[in-house]
This record gives sequence, structure tokens and C-alpha cells, in this order.
Amino acid sequence: MIDTDRERFATALLATFEVYGKEISDMVVKVWWASLKPHNIDDVCSALTKHISDPERGQFPPKPADVIRFMATGEKEQLENLKSKAEMQWFNVTHAISQCGTYRTPKFKDPITAAAVNSLGGWVHICQKTTQQLEFLQKQFVSTYVDFERRPIEQLPCHVSGLEDIQRHKLENKTGFEALERGLADYQARKQA
Repeated sequence: MIDTDRERFATALLATFEVYGKEISDMVVKVWWASLKPHNIDDVCSALTKHISDPERGQFPPKPADVIRFMATGEKEQLENLKSKAEMQWFNVTHAISQCGTYRTPKFKDPITAAAVNSLGGWVHICQKTTQQLEFLQKQFVSTYVDFERRPIEQLPCHVSGLEDIQRHKLENKTGFEALERGLADYQARKQA
């Protein structure tokens, strides 16, 4: 939380304790602020609400540790949801393997899926794996996907290429490769002379 969140935080905390028929001093609010300052204000307010709504713990006024526990549970839930999303995207990858094969280029709607495929060696590399190797690769994909989900999309390599696209790119840039080969041949000839 930042200093501009103090008023919102104090209001939420005072309202929470009012639910329990309790009043708290400014000093207690400062202790709570110090305990929860490293956390996001939205997460803190959400955790206070979750505490009040909890059938067991919600019978008693919260302590900072109760709020932190609810925030940690939220982070675990988010991670599990993200892993489930990654598993669904892996299903899309395996479906694309059967539909496109090594030669055609798949079109993934999710750019993070394409970035994860590239990071695991690229489309052609993945398509050449056996079923057993794909099972192992699935774990790597999920882990990579979760890591990439937390990065800005601009930092991700999002273009996936099948052999068809790779061959077309080579043909389109053939003159560049030929010029490079000629340059290397000239260099070697001068070096030998």
C-alpha cells in the first residue's frame, strides 16, 4: 500500500471492527498499517471481507495474520487457476499438432501459448516429440506459461513457424543468403591468396 491508500485502509479497518461492535484506536490502526503495508490495498480490503464472511474465523474480529492468511489463500487460488489455464492451452497445442503437423503453422489465439511453444524449442521441435516426450514437455509448458503470464506481452516471442513458413522465409530471403555466401567465398579466396 502507498500513503494515498491510508484513508481507504483506515475506513475499511474501522468498518470491519464496527461489524464486531468494537472500536479501535489510532495507534492500533497504525500497527495494522505497518503490518499490512507491503500488500496491495485491494487485496487487503478483499481479505477483510473474506474474514468477515468466513463461517468459522469470521465469528471473531480479525488480526493482521488472519488478513495475510486470506491474501495468501487468494494467491494460491490464482496460481492454481493459472495452471488450469495453462493445461487448457496445452490441450490446444496438442490439438494443433494433430491438425497442423510439422509443416503448417498453427494460429494460437493466446500469444502466451505461442511464446511458451517458442521457448520450448519451437513448433517443429515440439511436433517431432513422441507421446511420452510430450507428457514430459507438458510440465515444462505449464511452468513456462505460468512464468510468461506474469510478464508484459511485448517481451514475449509470439510468432510460431511451421516448416512451410520457414521454407518460404528462406526462399524470400534467398538473395540475402546468396550474397552472404558470395561474401564468405570472396573472403576465403582473399585469405588464401
